[in-house]
Amino acid sequence: MNGLNKPLYRRRISEIYVQLLFEYLEKLGHDPEKLLGEPWPKADSNHLEGVDIDHWENLLIIAKDYLNDPFIGLHVGQTIAAQHLGVLGSVFLACENLGAVLDRFERYQRLVYDVYPATVHIHTEYVELSWDTKGEQVGPLSDETGRTVIVQFCRSLIRGKVKLKEIHFIHEQPENVKPYEEYFGCPVLFEQPLALMRFDKEVLSLPLKNSDAALVAILEKHADKLLASLPHIDEITDQVRKQIAYLLHQGEPTIEQLAERLNYSRRTLQRRLTEAGTNFRKELNTVRYELAKSYLKDPRLQIVEIALLLGYAEHSPFTRAYKEWSGKTPQQAREEMNN
Repeated sequence: MNGLNKPLYRRRISEIYVQLLFEYLEKLGHDPEKLLGEPWPKADSNHLEGVDIDHWENLLIIAKDYLNDPFIGLHVGQTIAAQHLGVLGSVFLACENLGAVLDRFERYQRLVYDVYPATVHIHTEYVELSWDTKGEQVGPLSDETGRTVIVQFCRSLIRGKVKLKEIHFIHEQPENVKPYEEYFGCPVLFEQPLALMRFDKEVLSLPLKNSDAALVAILEKHADKLLASLPHIDEITDQVRKQIAYLLHQGEPTIEQLAERLNYSRRTLQRRLTEAGTNFRKELNTVRYELAKSYLKDPRLQIVEIALLLGYAEHSPFTRAYKEWSGKTPQQAREEMNN
């Protein structure tokens, strides 16, 4: 990847993520707006504004000092729920196992945490999640909250135990590390050269407890509209479109995944589609376009979230594809729909 194509991380996080702290303070019986000195955060319509990471750190410091709680990052992070991660949280809940969750996290993290990149490395005996800070370190409370959010969310998702091997923080070691070791259940090291978390490799195959009913309902509603709007087609094409609609929220589907779900070999599936006068790529684009038109009518879904639900790694390739399909950008199409 050349330098021009590398994403520019804005050191901002989503407003719905920041709501974690406001809700935590409210549950303790405090007025968060009065205590923190600002109104309850609300996501902007374009999903582009966000909250500066240094400002987030300052809010955590204010709460820490007021509550006299040096471990506020651990406490706030443990209150994470899917809604604090927006559509990304719902997509996590709709994955089949924790390996798929980590893959989605690596691809779409910027929707929630647009600060610096996290990368998943799979080694022989463990999985490592590391952050390339490039010297742009975040505050300790922001980092501790973020790591707790990841662990807590994973623990809440899966059937089985998320076994941590080690956690490394870059920032200075606090006087008391016992609360960290008790929560994470593993050695927790500070003042390390690289921010990372290591899990037992077996966590990748751990199944999720259940899928997110709200997301499934949204997907099914739009998929049903898609199928109802299309003309009568060959049975194999109908099956292919249904399975593509199902697979899209887990990333861009492949013909191998599709063949497996339909109990065909890849060659047999390709032959049957050819006999029906179509092919996998054509059907993928058909489903994406029809779903995109349906999603754009839903005001709850922002452009970057629609791109995610259609299996794109980011919104720019979705924008290019939609313009090829319709001659308009997704934003232009949405504005026309609302006029």
